[in-house]
Amino acid sequence: MPVFYKGPRAVITEQIVEVSRESHRRFQVAEMTELHIVRFDPGPEGAGRQFLGASALVAAVVAVPLVGPASGLLAVLVSGVLAVNALYWLRPRAGRWWQLRATYHGRVVEVFSSRDEREFTGFCRGLVRCLEFRRP
Repeated sequence: MPVFYKGPRAVITEQIVEVSRESHRRFQVAEMTELHIVRFDPGPEGAGRQFLGASALVAAVVAVPLVGPASGLLAVLVSGVLAVNALYWLRPRAGRWWQLRATYHGRVVEVFSSRDEREFTGFCRGLVRCLEFRRP
């Protein structure tokens, strides 16, 4: 039986697509229809996130001299909260990811997904070769 794709998380043969994730899943190629790719991109709010993070960081630095004379503990608390806020907004966001969906036994299912574009395109190429091989 020819193998069209063999990767760390999936195998495509002439008859089956086998994907191991949290649970092991197996699909019969002949029963999959309406294959389509869904791409998820991080939102365009990247600049807004950076602005919020930078402003929280500046506020944390400015808060110490403003609040410090009244209460040292309050100044530390306010600066700490603003620093955590800055870290939250400035942390790197997850990049885009791809998902291959198909109708299988009357339901739309996720066949394969990956954040690694190279792995995802390799899987899709293998599936295309498999479908071309199966054509009469």
